Amino acid sequence: MQRFVYSLIVFCLIFSQALLSQEANKTYFSIPKQATVNYSSIDVDYSPSLLTRQMPKPASKKMIYYNYPQSKNTAQTLKPLQSSLSDVSLGQNFFANPWGASTPNDNDLAISNNGVIVSVVNTNILVYSSETFSASPVKSLAAFTSPVNSKHQEFDPKVIYDPNADRFILMCLSGFVDSTSQVIMGFSQTNDPNGNWNLYKLPGDPLNNNLWSDYPMMALTDKECFLTLNLLYNDSSWQTGFVESIVWQIKKDSAYAGLPLGAVLHNNIKLNNKPLRNLCPVKGGSQLYGPNMYFISNRNFASQNDSVFLVEIKDAIGTPNNTVSVKTMVSNQSYYFPPLAIQPSPTQSLSCNDARNLAAFYENGKIQYVHNTKHPTNNRASVYHGVISQVTASNPTVNGYIISSDTMDYGYPNISYAGLSVSDNTSIINFNHTNSKLFPGCSAIKSDGAGNFSPVLKIKDGTTHVDVITSNEERWGDYTGSQTQYNKPGVVWMSGYHAYKYTNIIKFAHGTWIAKLGVNPNVVLNTANQKREEEVSKLFPNPAKNVFNVEIELKEPEYLSFELYDVNGKLIDVLLRDWIKVKQNTFQFSLQDVSAGTYILKISGNRTSITKKVIKE
Repeated sequence: MQRFVYSLIVFCLIFSQALLSQEANKTYFSIPKQATVNYSSIDVDYSPSLLTRQMPKPASKKMIYYNYPQSKNTAQTLKPLQSSLSDVSLGQNFFANPWGASTPNDNDLAISNNGVIVSVVNTNILVYSSETFSASPVKSLAAFTSPVNSKHQEFDPKVIYDPNADRFILMCLSGFVDSTSQVIMGFSQTNDPNGNWNLYKLPGDPLNNNLWSDYPMMALTDKECFLTLNLLYNDSSWQTGFVESIVWQIKKDSAYAGLPLGAVLHNNIKLNNKPLRNLCPVKGGSQLYGPNMYFISNRNFASQNDSVFLVEIKDAIGTPNNTVSVKTMVSNQSYYFPPLAIQPSPTQSLSCNDARNLAAFYENGKIQYVHNTKHPTNNRASVYHGVISQVTASNPTVNGYIISSDTMDYGYPNISYAGLSVSDNTSIINFNHTNSKLFPGCSAIKSDGAGNFSPVLKIKDGTTHVDVITSNEERWGDYTGSQTQYNKPGVVWMSGYHAYKYTNIIKFAHGTWIAKLGVNPNVVLNTANQKREEEVSKLFPNPAKNVFNVEIELKEPEYLSFELYDVNGKLIDVLLRDWIKVKQNTFQFSLQDVSAGTYILKISGNRTSITKKVIKE
């Protein structure tokens, strides 16, 4: 009898695990290169776009409902954030892609080790050199994809930089029904995005079951590219027409070379016979990892929940261990369905959509991720920051933190690694901000991965509210961009959102704001020419009772930040941020209102890094 009971228990355990995670399906593809496009040679660009077209269509004839279980942690006490870290430092920042008459903005960017940025929005591409402060002419997604696209509307662009191959990958979707849906992918042939790209087309209805592809997310391992998509019913939106999330696993080296693209499609990724929704791939933190790739999912439409799902695709294409597994975790901090965000308009609010995972990275055995949420006390739109520890263990743990404000709404975060050592779990999180008196803009915050945060750095405020579609709920997302600059530890570039006046006719548009961010004060953002600049800078008088002068000689114009710190490295104030001309310049500042003692003046830009000890008598 005891043996029978034991066998029954073992059977039940095995059966319950089978219910939790069904075996995913795999389909192999070999996709030939379709065309080569040279970015700088695109000379005819009509930039077609349907004015204020909301992408994708917000309507549906079908709906899938989920009966989510209640949160296990229903009686939580929300812990206040510890603002104990030093400030995020702000470097070069600027208005990037112009608005392309579509909404949402869908910002994303990638930056190479030599400082070349590729920035994308829903309709166009900008290539910008952070070293020379120069931009190539903006090209539309329509012109870039024209050799392989059949005049269908392009949307949801994504771009990523491969530090191992020193190449870029740029993709977008096209078509809103199964008969026209396709995934267009471009792989740069060199590290110069102004040159040639190999173009490929993946089917938007890969299973031939009358579905179309929406909402891509992309990440890399050392050998492969992973692309996740949602398959939707025709005549449906992403909210209501969802069928399942799929994963494309792609051999990237053959794509860089223009060879047939070897790919595997993983689908039927389910839990308790229900498809996991919005699989967010986990990018590498300080470098690319592999061959395994992780994905994060949650119950993004639940009013309150604490379930987190960790999906893992093991090994490379063609190996016998190329399988999919799912682990279920419970966070110590619930997440919530986000509310509408407020902006300075009597009629127009900003939509936060849902609580899907928007970005994640892996470093030091941990996965850090972010998404939208609601603060359960003040009911404001907020940012959820999750940290998964013991990722490879059978029972990983999750700790969550809600980044919120009593006076501001936050939304659409992204996250990148900004640590400096194997024991450093620092990340920089960027997000949108707004309130009833402050026009929509973008901010950033620093986290140590253990519940400690810096003060919020406000990067850019808008100059108007947003009003570009007929609905009173304007689109605030669907995502923003962020990437570690791999050869500059502690440096992160982000692409955010801000509102501005587009024309006299369209006065309430949204644009892209790009910024260089860094950990502070332990990292000097720009060190390439530190010795040269130190030799041509002089501080006088020093010591002094009041006014100090700094003489600076620049060979090229540069955007510089002048910041004053105490001797412990705490930022006292940002004195000035502005473009400085060549050659000789004198910066003057007064310390008449601070106590006598020793201070540190830091002057930083893209090529300049000057640190001066200042003694106030």
